[in-house]
Amino acid sequence: MNLHGQTSSINAKLFVTTLTRKTQEWFTNLPSGSIESFEQLIQKFAFHFASKRKAKRSATHLLTIRQGEKESLKSFVGRFNNETLEVQDLRIDMMVSILIHGLKKGPFASTLARDPSINGEQLMGLAQKYIDEEEMKAIKDSEWIYGDCDRG
Repeated sequence: MNLHGQTSSINAKLFVTTLTRKTQEWFTNLPSGSIESFEQLIQKFAFHFASKRKAKRSATHLLTIRQGEKESLKSFVGRFNNETLEVQDLRIDMMVSILIHGLKKGPFASTLARDPSINGEQLMGLAQKYIDEEEMKAIKDSEWIYGDCDRG
């Protein structure tokens, strides 16, 4: 971090104003006089917090994400989407192929397999359509079960 034309001490003071919670606590607990320059502050900061950064995953990690036998499409798509956020530079065509691989057999997987060349917005729209359909079927099935019991 280097602001144009600013001295090291000003940069250090500005840097400290950007700290929050854990980073502020770390800075406050540094022994007095232990930092002699802005460069040293940055070096210590990077060393301390680099190991705590969450590593990005590779796209192959997504191949381990499978829809559970009784898992709803909504739950699986949400879980899958959360995992894709951890993958850097994931191409949509690759994501669709991996999603198809992880889905259990069903109409959504079949539709995607027939036309895997859709964009991200189309994918989410299509997923929502099948999620709504699955939820409506679950409501109808429960009405039928409970309605059938009332007649008996």
